[in-house]
Amino acid sequence: MSDTANRWSAEVTQRDRHDLLEGVFAAGSAQEIADAVLAAARSEDGDESVERRAMAKLSFYENRAGRNLSEERRNALEGAKNIVRDSA
Repeated sequence: MSDTANRWSAEVTQRDRHDLLEGVFAAGSAQEIADAVLAAARSEDGDESVERRAMAKLSFYENRAGRNLSEERRNALEGAKNIVRDSA
């Protein structure tokens, strides 16, 4: 993998950490995760909808965690995705 790719994902991860509550993905309930990503998405400027930006954050975290994500955390993220979808 190139250094550019490493820097890109590290930059996104670092930027999102500032926008989200520390540790919300690791220990939060589905509702807490959904609330955090929606609040972070509302604080950003962009052409995409708030729900779309929130879903992108959830998917990015889930993809970065990959196989290391426990079944409990995966279920919490799926629950958060459902809450974000229903908020549209």
